[in-house]
Amino acid sequence: MIFDFKSNLNDSNSAIVIGVTEDFKENKNFEELDALFNGKLEAAVEAGIIQTKLNKVESSSAVLQTSLRKVYAVGLGNSKDLTELKLQEALGTVFQTLKKDKVEDACIHIDSFSTEESFLKAIGLMGEISLYNQVNYKKDVEPYELTILFNKEVDESKVLEGKLAGEAINFSRDLSETPPNLLYPETFVELIEKEFSNKENVKISVKDDKTLKEEGYGLIHSVGDGSERKPRLVTIEYKNSNKAPVALVGKGITYDSGGYSLKPRTGMVSMKYDMSGAANVLGMLKTLVDQKKEVNVVAVLALAENMVKGNANRPDDVVIAKNGLSVEISNTDAEGRLVLGDAVTEAVTHEPAIIMDFATLTGAVIGALGESRTGIFTNQSEEYLKDVLKSSKKVGEKLWHLPMDESDEAAVKDTPIADILNSNLRPFGGASFAAAFINQFTEGYPWLHFDIAGTSQFTKNNPYGPKAASGVMIRTVVDYILEGSMYD
Repeated sequence: MIFDFKSNLNDSNSAIVIGVTEDFKENKNFEELDALFNGKLEAAVEAGIIQTKLNKVESSSAVLQTSLRKVYAVGLGNSKDLTELKLQEALGTVFQTLKKDKVEDACIHIDSFSTEESFLKAIGLMGEISLYNQVNYKKDVEPYELTILFNKEVDESKVLEGKLAGEAINFSRDLSETPPNLLYPETFVELIEKEFSNKENVKISVKDDKTLKEEGYGLIHSVGDGSERKPRLVTIEYKNSNKAPVALVGKGITYDSGGYSLKPRTGMVSMKYDMSGAANVLGMLKTLVDQKKEVNVVAVLALAENMVKGNANRPDDVVIAKNGLSVEISNTDAEGRLVLGDAVTEAVTHEPAIIMDFATLTGAVIGALGESRTGIFTNQSEEYLKDVLKSSKKVGEKLWHLPMDESDEAAVKDTPIADILNSNLRPFGGASFAAAFINQFTEGYPWLHFDIAGTSQFTKNNPYGPKAASGVMIRTVVDYILEGSMYD
């Protein structure tokens, strides 16, 4: 999205976007809005030409200074019930309507919505994520771009802050949407270096397959060794604060065939998204780096392909993790927790204030929570959980606390030949088992585990974007980090 802060309502023939509440006559700018409809706004609402119901968009025409203009009115419901999130969704809905109608320029009538700083940020954010141009390899597809003007002077910095946040989410989405023949550990690293290597206060280090083997990262090495495209463990440090770092760990399985525990044919479709945890961690990091936030963050990304080859993991194998634990492999399709184990061990070396990991980890979490809620687990006090749930509610991303207790820890250790087992092959409690497995590597540090298996993709178009990768938890975690409660 392009923002034109110099032009205004009268400078162009752009479409006009207004918000209309059910109690629109009480709006202090009612007369100005009414003039756009030649004094017939109330009649237009009564006739149903304009809807006031939340997120309903209607278009009509108006004459402004002898120029015929298209007006898009989006319903905002009752003004007393209007929240920041409802305003965001209204923006997303009207932006997508503009895209459908191939509108190139639109002027937002700010006063008909809100003059709050949060709304200006929302314009920048929703302008990016609601109009996300999905990665596309068709011959003749041109990406849509909308230019936004304003009817009055606004704080440009707030709009651009929201735009930067939206661009970071779309960067993550682009990674998740890229086909696995184009995005694999080596090329993933190249994209990371291209994006972050020249950023201020950023340091990148990469362990290749040879180094992983030599230094004892046995879990990620064993998973990636079954592919021609060898694994990488990437650490990105963004130090713009002297506080202990917040560690963000991402599962980056760039393609998951299941290995020798081979997925069925239909189960392999969409497995390019199995690196969305790593992609979303990069979206979080990009948000903070691009806005030069004064935080200390270390991101650890475990990048590998889970394929079938002579030296791939087999059921019954035993491998040694970086932290020294022996792991019995009972299911090669439970590879995400393996690479996360070594990645969390790497995060521990940075002595973080908290570790958070993100992974499309289990089908079980989808069975429990569906496709609209992310499952979250913790090994520490309820304070960490309470604060991140508060952030999720604030930005409108649904989180649900799932249990993990001594019975899950015991199940992980139920093997006669190794310290722990990567899967107990039971059809119940799989998300809790996986969380308990990862907890074996946290060394007692505060830890939050986000299972995004059901939420990493939008299953249908919605105000926050098209049916594609969602960038889930980026907004939640950025808000949580900036609140800084993990240091209290």
